[in-house]
Amino acid sequence: MTTATVVCGSCGTELPPNSKFCNECGAPVTQVSRSAEYKQVTVLFADVVRSMDIASAVGPERLREIMADLADRCAAVVQRYGGTVDKFTGDGIMAVFGAPVALEDHATRACLAALGIQEETARLAAEAKARDGVDLQLRVGLNSGQVIAGEIGSGALGYTAVGEQVGIAQRIESVAPPGGVILSESTARLVAGAVLGEPELLRVKGAEEPVPARRLLGMGERHRVASRAESHLVGRRWEMAAVEGLLERATDGDGAVVEVRGSPGIGKSRLVREVTAIAAARGVEVFTAFCESHASDVPFYAVSRLLRAATGVGDLDASVARTQVRARVPDGDPEDLVLF
Repeated sequence: MTTATVVCGSCGTELPPNSKFCNECGAPVTQVSRSAEYKQVTVLFADVVRSMDIASAVGPERLREIMADLADRCAAVVQRYGGTVDKFTGDGIMAVFGAPVALEDHATRACLAALGIQEETARLAAEAKARDGVDLQLRVGLNSGQVIAGEIGSGALGYTAVGEQVGIAQRIESVAPPGGVILSESTARLVAGAVLGEPELLRVKGAEEPVPARRLLGMGERHRVASRAESHLVGRRWEMAAVEGLLERATDGDGAVVEVRGSPGIGKSRLVREVTAIAAARGVEVFTAFCESHASDVPFYAVSRLLRAATGVGDLDASVARTQVRARVPDGDPEDLVLF
């Protein structure tokens, strides 16, 4: 049976019937078919380590409180990065990035979510340790590939993803170290700029041969820039001439702002890369920042990233970055420094 659900095409939030705009991000909504279809996704499994020991130590009522809190925190992180919580498994979750709303960067979003989930778990673990004396840890596994996603059965059993890649993700998670995140080889290939451990071969249930995998240690700034092979730019002479003229004026001291607009895939990013390459060849300093759809609710996100790049503190944590920036402008107005 095919049903239609109103969802936001921007953030994936399910909305009431007849909605015209998303009540989360304000974008126009779209009708997404819930019939089964092939999707390229990244599947995330997270599971509590030694959950039975925790259950015996705290009792069922307190266990339910801990697991409910953990599920809420994990779901919030998944939603923040545009993923869908497929199911709660009792002591963990399964989430999908790239269905029902297709995501070009589903692997990157899943990695960011996995690290975010571990951060939230660490905060909850500190509370559980202080109150209950138990050690709360998660293992997380990710795998990318093609699945079939859609409604299951003739009843309201919900939207889910099925296929071999789902099973691989679950098995990768089962051999992840406590507190760690393990990526399958297919996911590691899709994530540019991730900080990864050395390649390793893992023995997983159901596989005759060891499965290649890598541990996710962090996400550097470079995950926002997908490396690609560039061919020679054809056409766009008028646009290139116009922007080059503005570039020449800017180097003479006349600032300018150029807005490039067009349909998806028409070549906006390529044009920008060509112009920045010309600027760099002329000895002009080039600083780059990206708007990311999963950070659309963060005020001044792109502006702050651009300022961090321009001041050379892009790879530093917040406190160290603030100290360096303040040291560079010792005579700055205190209110201006706070804003900066």
